[in-house]
Amino acid sequence: MNKLFTPKQIANKLGVSEFTIWRYIKAGKLKAIKLTKRNFRIEQKDLNQFLKKHKTK
Repeated sequence: MNKLFTPKQIANKLGVSEFTIWRYIKAGKLKAIKLTKRNFRIEQKDLNQFLKKHKTK
């Protein structure tokens, strides 16, 4: 089973603000599963894909 994270957990992992993660989701840069109007989860595979695509040089 694929692990799920909240935007807050991802923000903490990446050392960015939760607002930044919300912007990535809204812009379509980070795929998220919408549970309710304000409740999202990010799958581990989608986080890995995002990190691979946006890896800093």
